Amino acid sequence: MEDTITITLDTGEKKQAKLVSMFEIQNMGNYMIYLLDGEMYGAKYKKETDKLELITDLTEEEKEAMNKVFEQLEGIENA
Repeated sequence: MEDTITITLDTGEKKQAKLVSMFEIQNMGNYMIYLLDGEMYGAKYKKETDKLELITDLTEEEKEAMNKVFEQLEGIENA
């Protein structure tokens, strides 16, 4: 069984997304990569009670670190 998360869009619409990876970037926080509507996305997350708050407004340093993870995942998929 695949791990899924429910994403609530800005419009209030709820969508199911496949959780690809959850990881920590040292001294930066917790992040996840998920697949939504055939596209892969990354976000920082905070655990709030039983819900996760996704933060998509990342700093340049965070974006660079996330891009490295995306590249690693693409390398695994293409192997």
